[in-house]
Amino acid sequence: MTDPGVMLRRNELAALGERLVDLESDATVTVARGGGLTGGTRATWAEADAGIAAAWEVYRAVDELLGRAESDPARAAEMLAAPTVPTAAGPCDPATALAAAGAELDAAAAVVARLAAAWGGLASRVQVASAAALAAGDGPAQRAADAVAGLLVGDPLAVTEADVVHVESLAQAATGRHAAVQSATGRLDLDMERARATLDTLDADVQAAAAELAHAASRIAGLDVPTPARDLPALAGWLDRIAATGGSDRPAAAAALDDWFAAAESRRAELDRALDTARTGMRRRSEGRGLWSALRAKAGARRLDEQPDVAAALAAARDELWRAPCDLAAADAALAALSAVLEDRPGGPR
Repeated sequence: MTDPGVMLRRNELAALGERLVDLESDATVTVARGGGLTGGTRATWAEADAGIAAAWEVYRAVDELLGRAESDPARAAEMLAAPTVPTAAGPCDPATALAAAGAELDAAAAVVARLAAAWGGLASRVQVASAAALAAGDGPAQRAADAVAGLLVGDPLAVTEADVVHVESLAQAATGRHAAVQSATGRLDLDMERARATLDTLDADVQAAAAELAHAASRIAGLDVPTPARDLPALAGWLDRIAATGGSDRPAAAAALDDWFAAAESRRAELDRALDTARTGMRRRSEGRGLWSALRAKAGARRLDEQPDVAAALAAARDELWRAPCDLAAADAALAALSAVLEDRPGGPR
C-alpha cells in the first residue's frame, strides 16, 4: 500500500506540474522569452523565468524522490522528511520544496499577467489612440502615442495606466478638433449657396431701396442718407474668390466665408439705417400734415380761420409742410406757431 504522505506529495507534485505546463504554453511567456525585452522589464522577467526554471528543478527532484519512496515503502516516511530537495534557499524536504516552487510560480504568473495586460489591453488602447491621432492629422498626439507604443514593445512594465490615459486624452482632443473642422468644412457647399442667395437678396433690396431713398431725399430737405452698400460688386468678387479657395483648402474657405457673412450683415445694416432715416423723415412730414389738417378743422369749426392771424399761421404751416423738399424744422416751428395762435383765442383748442 502506498504511503499516505507519498500520495499527498504526489498530488501536490501533479498540481505543480499542471501549473508549469500552463505557464510554458502561455503565449505571453513565449514572447517574453523571445529576447526583445529591455530595461526594468527585462530584469523583472529574468527573475520570473528563473523562478519557473527553479520550479521545474524542484518538480524533477521531487518526482525522482517520490519514485524512490514508492519503490521502498519502508523508508518512505524517512525520505519525505529528509531535506534532500535542492532549492534556492538550500536543501528542503519535499513538502517545503513544493511550497517554495508554488510561490515561485505565483510570482512568475503575476509577472506574466502584467505583461499580458500591457501587450494586450494597454497596447490595443494605444494603437487606437495612435490611429485616431493619425486620422485627425495631429502630429504631436500621434508621436506621443507612438512613443508609448514603442515602450510597450521593449519595456512594457514601465508603461503605466496614466501614460495610456494621457495619450488617449490627446487623441480624443485631436479627434474633437478634427471633427469640428470637418463639420465646418462639410457645410461649405451649403453655406456657399446661402451666401449667393444672401448676395442676390441684398442686391435686389438695395436696388428697390434706391427709388425710395431718392424720393425721400427729394421730399425732405437736408435728408442726409448716404448710398448704402455701394460696394456690392466687391462683395460678389470676394465670394467668387472664396469659392475658388474651397477647391483646394476648404477649412480656409469656411473661415473666410464666416468673415464674408459678417461683411454682408454690415451692408444689410447700412441699408436698414438708410431706409429708417428716410422713412422717419417722411413719417414726420406725414404726421405734421395730419396735425395741420386737424388744427384747420378745429379752427374752421369755431370760425377762427376767418381771423387774419389764424389764417396767416395756417397758410405758413401749410406752405412749409407741402413744400418740396420740406424743411422739417421749419414745418415744426410753423405748426408750433399755429398751435400757439389757436391756443390764445377764446374758444380755441385747449
